[in-house]
Amino acid sequence: MDLVKHTISVALLAFASGCINLGADAAWTPITQITGDLAPQTGAAATTALIASPDTVRIVTYNIRDGGVAPAEIAAAFAANPNLARADVVFIQEAEAFPEEVAPRIATLAAVLDTSWIYAPARAEKTGTLGDAILSRYPIDNFEVIDLPLATLKRQRIAVGADLHVGGQILRVVSTQLDTSLNISNRVRQLHPVVIDLPTAALVGGDFNTNPFAWQDGIIPLVGAEAIANTDQAPMIDNYMSGLGFANPTAGRGNTEVRYGISSRLDAVYARGVEIVGGGVERNVLLSDHYPTWIDVRLVAL
Repeated sequence: MDLVKHTISVALLAFASGCINLGADAAWTPITQITGDLAPQTGAAATTALIASPDTVRIVTYNIRDGGVAPAEIAAAFAANPNLARADVVFIQEAEAFPEEVAPRIATLAAVLDTSWIYAPARAEKTGTLGDAILSRYPIDNFEVIDLPLATLKRQRIAVGADLHVGGQILRVVSTQLDTSLNISNRVRQLHPVVIDLPTAALVGGDFNTNPFAWQDGIIPLVGAEAIANTDQAPMIDNYMSGLGFANPTAGRGNTEVRYGISSRLDAVYARGVEIVGGGVERNVLLSDHYPTWIDVRLVAL
């Protein structure tokens, strides 16, 4: 892994020249060391009737868009969809919390789904905070947060990680959301500190914002005659993650988002150190501009 780190770091430095500036890499921080308005919050499941050794674990990632609709609507959509109703772990991006409410909105969703949860704010908004969350039917602990390198004139993004305990084994799980208007060099660099030091058995899911554009100055998407050939970033991030041993079982399942009439493959769950069984994209769930995306894995002895 040291050789891989060195090779990737050298490539990133060369590839990133001429792009908009990103801030310095940060380190994973235990949530007990984060205080103030951006302090993460956690909660345990109401019940502990969990499967000791499941055949498969289903992981869903879902960007609910700007706080999403009411948690009850999200829970109802999951319950009505056979694939989502089986979710064991759910990564949520763009969750919200408000100071006048006793708990983050994600706590209400977790209560309906009967899961444990962590909500980690990425940044303060006008009325509260917005960030990432992990919900789990299985015990989760060892919570950490990392600030993603901050792009010029952009908003702070984070990743939140936890240890998932299933059948006596531990799987590191991470939810994240990258910036939108990054070219591929900076997109890889923003993701790099999140994934480079993860243990062998790990899942990294979320909204990678792997849009099909090249960007001028991090603001203007180049389209039509201005566009550079083969600018779709999704397969490029797949290739980067593949170099670290991660697979994306939904890479061939098509788009995960539609906005302004443009379909893009932005969302994924990357898996390493597990047996991948399958995956899918639930395009009949229309509560956000993103679609819930899921994979099934089996834990293997390492």
